[in-house]
Amino acid sequence: MVDPFWLSVGLVVLVGTIGGVLYKYGTNQIPGITLDKLTQIELSTQTIPYLALLLTSVALFFFAGYGLRDRIFAANYLFYPVIFLGLIMFLLGRFLTGIPLSQRGLGQVTALLTDLGIVTTAFASWIIFKENFSPRTVAGVALGLVAIYLIGEQ
Repeated sequence: MVDPFWLSVGLVVLVGTIGGVLYKYGTNQIPGITLDKLTQIELSTQTIPYLALLLTSVALFFFAGYGLRDRIFAANYLFYPVIFLGLIMFLLGRFLTGIPLSQRGLGQVTALLTDLGIVTTAFASWIIFKENFSPRTVAGVALGLVAIYLIGEQ
């Protein structure tokens, strides 16, 4: 029987890989993705109603999910305020990934972001959660720094 931990890791990797490939395919279809373009918002009589509907639907989604917390464990997990905020931050990070992804290859961007994520997350975990790392883990993070240098240089 497959260990549930490794099954979940495999699913995360599979879904993440498929998502990454689809995302790169999409960024190849839209030229010139920049932070400036992503932050452009046109406020007009045509866009304001749609923006209002979008914000209302997001608020209703959160309100309905939060209301289900006592009845459905997955809703309790997803709509726990700190977890929900963390997922929003993950989503925002993935959204912004489109900028470097439109300029470099999927493998290079994924490797660079993964290594940067390892280094910054380990540091944040050490500061916030007082997590201790073995010398072997510190060496792995140091190798991640070397990888960032090697992958990012072009």
